[in-house]
This record gives sequence, C-alpha cells and structure tokens, in this order.
Amino acid sequence: MNFISLFLAIIAGGVGASLRYASTVILPAKKDGFPLAIFVVNAVGSLLVGLFAALLANAVLSPEVSFVLVAGFCGGFTTMSTFAVDSIERLRAGHWMQAGLNIVGSTAVGLLAVGAGYLLGGGPLG
Repeated sequence: MNFISLFLAIIAGGVGASLRYASTVILPAKKDGFPLAIFVVNAVGSLLVGLFAALLANAVLSPEVSFVLVAGFCGGFTTMSTFAVDSIERLRAGHWMQAGLNIVGSTAVGLLAVGAGYLLGGGPLG
C-alpha cells in the first residue's frame, strides 16, 4: 500500500459514510420501527465487498484499487457498530422480534450478498 492508496481510501471512506448517513435520512426508522436503512446499507455493502473481492481475485482490480473500494468506501458505508446498537436498542425496548430479525436477517443477507457479489464478479464460491 502506498500513500496515494491510503489517501484515496480516506476519501472513499468519507463518501461511504456520507451515503450511509443519507440512507438513514431517506429511510428513517420510527422509534419502534425496524432499522431498514442500516439493514439495506449492510446488504448492499456486503454485495459490493463480494464483487470487489471477486474482481481482485480475477485480476480485474489491482490490490490498491481493491483496498480503496473495500477498506475505504465499504468500510465507511457499512457498519457493524450501528447494526449492534440498533439490535440492542430493540432488545432493551422489548422488541424481540425486530431485534431477532435484524440480527439473523442482517447476518444471513450479508453472507448471501457477499456470495452474490463474488459470483457477479466471476469468482467461484467453492
């Protein structure tokens, strides 16, 4: 990794974080509502990570570009911490079904999305 890649990853992370914030404005969760914005962001981010991983594996992307896209953009765009906070808030409020759906759904959809992205990028899963 070089300085330019690191600088671009910082910029890409800011873009990703800004888009994540915009998603919560576009898809706000009501007080007792499901955290749809972060759920969607994590699914889309997982799809992109899988796609970028496959493109790197197939030498379509260089390691530097992959770093900028995965660590930078996707790192800023997706967020485990927000997912965890959303889940805990629902558990504390007694919304067990929403918390369970968020935890199980986000994990399952994230794994499926990474696999789909990898396949879209031409990478084998086996």
